[in-house]
Amino acid sequence: MSEITAPAVESLADFVDLELARRLEMAEMIFPDCVEALLRYSPSDPAEALHVAGGIAFFGGVGYPANQIVGMGLYGEVTAAELDRVEEFFRSRGVASTVVVSPLAHESLRALLGERGYRIAEFNSVLIRRIDGEEPCTVPAGITIERVTPETIQPWMRVIAAGFAQDIVVLEGVFGGFAALPGALPFLARIEGKVVGGCGGRIIPEARIAALFGTATLTEYRRRGVQTALIAQRVHEAAKAGCEYAVVSTHPGSGSQRNMERRGFRLAYTKAVMMREWLEIAAARDTNDGH
Repeated sequence: MSEITAPAVESLADFVDLELARRLEMAEMIFPDCVEALLRYSPSDPAEALHVAGGIAFFGGVGYPANQIVGMGLYGEVTAAELDRVEEFFRSRGVASTVVVSPLAHESLRALLGERGYRIAEFNSVLIRRIDGEEPCTVPAGITIERVTPETIQPWMRVIAAGFAQDIVVLEGVFGGFAALPGALPFLARIEGKVVGGCGGRIIPEARIAALFGTATLTEYRRRGVQTALIAQRVHEAAKAGCEYAVVSTHPGSGSQRNMERRGFRLAYTKAVMMREWLEIAAARDTNDGH
């Protein structure tokens, strides 16, 4: 009888294990050097961060769109006392406790959130693209891409806010700090001299990743290659910096996810955004809305 052997198993490219997930989640973490940069850009802002259970909680103001903790539970068990610290951090600042949960986080985090009545606020798709040693950046005819400068930061902020307006209303000033982050990748796009699109991003050298975010194009200038050019420019810069992956987070099944997958990104995993809102905060908001 001939010997039965197992078929050869090819190595899995870009397999997302715990080690890679830890790196990818750094794309959404606001580290101390980022907080310092944000405060230098706008000293009056209430930007603060807190390290807990391997994650970083960030507060950028009551109206900031991403007051949340990212990366919690990726380095082992999460205790009730650690979650208490996170909840006090957010509650004392008048916002809901929001925990972004990676599917690779320790099961203790999921158990604690369930015990405390957290609800799923949304899901996020984490998309990755491996960066080759050289990444050419070819811009379609009629489009120019420029790195943002102090002279162009205002139109850059304005175009991103306008590009997002049909999905979410965000104050222009929120984007200004993105250009001040260490390793920032802020670029704008012009057509016939007019600023028609913009993007943000950040190179995180210790993780060898480039986080891409804030990509937006004015409605009337879409389908002309602006977003493709902005992505290519940042990937080109990331390659020069020695990054191994570009990372972006989108809503599942959204146009943004479709566009990124068309440009070579693939789904690494989907994570849940879990929220616990405090009764006094909800009551105050409802009262204000009533007026």
